[in-house]
Amino acid sequence: MREGNDWVRRRWGRRAVLRGASATAAGLAGAALIGCGGGDETKAAPKAAQQGPAQAGSPAAVSGAPSKVKRADGFDSKLGVVPVNSKELVKGGIFRRAVRDTTRQQDPDISIAGSDLEYVNDRLFYANGWTMKLQPDLLESHEVRDPRGMEIVLKLRPGIKTHNKPPTNGRIFTAEDVAYSINRKAGLLDPEAAKKYARAGQFVGLKRAEAVNERTVKLTLETPNGSLLAAFADPRAQMIPKEQDQLGYSDPMKFVGTGAWIQTQFVEGTRQVFKANPEYYRAWDEGGRPGIETFEKLVVADRASEVAAFITGEVSTIGGVQPHEEPQLRASVKDAQWFGQPNFGWYHFAVNLKLSFFKDDRVRQALQLSNDYKALGDAVGPGWLYSGPLHVMFPEALTSDQVKATPGFNPDTKQKDIQEAVKLMAAAGYPEGQGIKFKNQPTQSSGVTFDMAVRQKEHWSKVFPKMQMDITPVTDYASYTNLLNSREFESRTYHHTMVPDGALDARTYYHSKGGRNYQSYEKTWADDALDKMLQALTLEERRAAIRPFEERYIKEGPPLLQLFVSRDNNAFQKDFAGMDLVSGTWAYGLATYGVGPRWYWRTKA
Repeated sequence: MREGNDWVRRRWGRRAVLRGASATAAGLAGAALIGCGGGDETKAAPKAAQQGPAQAGSPAAVSGAPSKVKRADGFDSKLGVVPVNSKELVKGGIFRRAVRDTTRQQDPDISIAGSDLEYVNDRLFYANGWTMKLQPDLLESHEVRDPRGMEIVLKLRPGIKTHNKPPTNGRIFTAEDVAYSINRKAGLLDPEAAKKYARAGQFVGLKRAEAVNERTVKLTLETPNGSLLAAFADPRAQMIPKEQDQLGYSDPMKFVGTGAWIQTQFVEGTRQVFKANPEYYRAWDEGGRPGIETFEKLVVADRASEVAAFITGEVSTIGGVQPHEEPQLRASVKDAQWFGQPNFGWYHFAVNLKLSFFKDDRVRQALQLSNDYKALGDAVGPGWLYSGPLHVMFPEALTSDQVKATPGFNPDTKQKDIQEAVKLMAAAGYPEGQGIKFKNQPTQSSGVTFDMAVRQKEHWSKVFPKMQMDITPVTDYASYTNLLNSREFESRTYHHTMVPDGALDARTYYHSKGGRNYQSYEKTWADDALDKMLQALTLEERRAAIRPFEERYIKEGPPLLQLFVSRDNNAFQKDFAGMDLVSGTWAYGLATYGVGPRWYWRTKA
C-alpha cells in the first residue's frame, strides 16, 4: 500500500506555501481499499464494477467539458467503476434527486447531513475522492508558518460575491465571514451552543481565527492539530456569511451564501428548487461550476417509488442500488451510467450507555461477539468490507482482513463466539437476555438500515430469546438529529459519514468530547490515545496510537459497533456528465451530500 498522506507523512516544512491546486493530502492512498486487503469479500465486485473498464483520466472527446480538470482523477479500476461521459455539452437543463423529506436540521454545524447550506455555500477545501488530496475551493492559497503547524494563514480568492438577495445583496465575501465561520464551528463563539455541534472536536487546539485583512485569515493554535485543514473538506464544513445567524435556520428561502445554487422554491414535504448562481466565483474550465440551470430535490415517499421514478426518468440518479433492484433497473434503463465505489462511511449498531444494562461491558461484548456481520454485509451485495472503529480505507486503520480475523467478526468461529456471548450475558445477570428491553431507532421504515435492524432482531432472538428489541423508526430527520444530540435514543442501526482524515474521525466518535460521541462513551485511556493521534505529524505515529485503541475498544465491548463498509452502487441517466469529477469515497458527491451537483452538466443523449 502506498502511504500517501502527505499531511502527516512529511513533517511540517518551514513556511510551506501551497498555492493553487494544493499539494496537501488528507489521509488516503489511492490503492488503500484493495492494497490493505479485504478478505474473500473483496474478490467479487458488484455488477456495476463488471461492466467494463472506466475511461479514467481520458480527455474530453468533444469540446464543452471543463478543459482544466483531469477526468476521474486518481481512480483505480480495482476500486470500482467510473464511466466518463464525453459527449457534447448541452447547456442548461434540470438535475433531480429523490429525497425522503424536506424537514432537516439546517444549522450546518448541528446538521448530521443534508442541510440546504451544502448547496448554498462552499468549503475552503474539497478532497479528491480517491486520493484524499486537498484542493482549494474558496481559497487561493494557504501557508503553514510554524514547524508544528501552530500558525496557518488562509488566503481567499479575490472578488467572491454573496448571493444577490437580502441581507448580503451581493456584497463581497470577506475574511471576517471566514473567521466567523471557523470560530463558530470550533465552539469558540458560544460554547453552550457548541455542545450540539457534531464536528466541533475536529478543531481541537484552535485558539482563534482572525481576519488580517479583507482576504486573509490567520489561524492560531494552542496545541498541534495535524488534521485541521482536512476538517475544512468535510462535506458539511460550509463557510457562511456572518449575517446568517441573525436570519436563523428555520426558513431555507432566507439562506444566503456564495455557493453555486440559490434556493428559489421550498414546498414543505414536496420539493425544493435551486437555480444556478449567475455570479458564481468559479470559472467553467476549472470545474465545479454548474452546467445545469436547475437542481431539484423531490420528496419520494419510499424506495419502490424512487426506483420507479428513475425508470421513468423523473429523477436523474438513484443511489444505493441493492442486488434485488439492479436487474430491474438495468433492464428498464439500458443506457444508464453505473458507478461503483467504496462507501464513505460505515453502517453500525450503537447503544446508549445511559441505559443500565448497556453500561455492563459484558453485555456489549456479548452483542459484539454474537452479531452476524457476514449475513448483514452479504445482504447489501458483494464488495463490502469488514471495518473496525476506524474506517478500513484509512491507512492508519486495521485492515479488513485484520478485523475479519477478530473474535466476533470471524465467520469461521461464529458458533464458538456465540457460545461465549451467551455465557457473558448470563454472567452479567441477563440469562438468555432476560431483563433487557430497548428500542432500536433507525431513520427509515424501509431501506437498508431498517432491513438490517430487522435482520439483527431475527438473529438475536435466536441467540438471546428473552431479550426484547423493538424496532421503532424515527422518520422525521430533524427529530432524529435532536434525538442523537440530546443523547435520548436507546439504540440505533444507522450509517455515519467519515471525514477525510482518520485522526479527526476517531476523535469525533470516541473521544469524551467528540461531537458525534452520541453513546456517551468516556474512557481516559481512549482520550489519551486519540489526543496523541491527532497531534501526530507522521503516519507511523498515528498508526502506533490508533491500532492499540481499535483492538482494546473492540475487546472491551464497543457501544458503537461497526457492521461493515458497503460498496456504493449508483446509477445516472445517460445524458448527464461530470459525475466522474466527484466520484470516489472521499468526494461525497454522487448520491448523498449537496457538494456534488455543481460539478454536473447535460450532454446530448
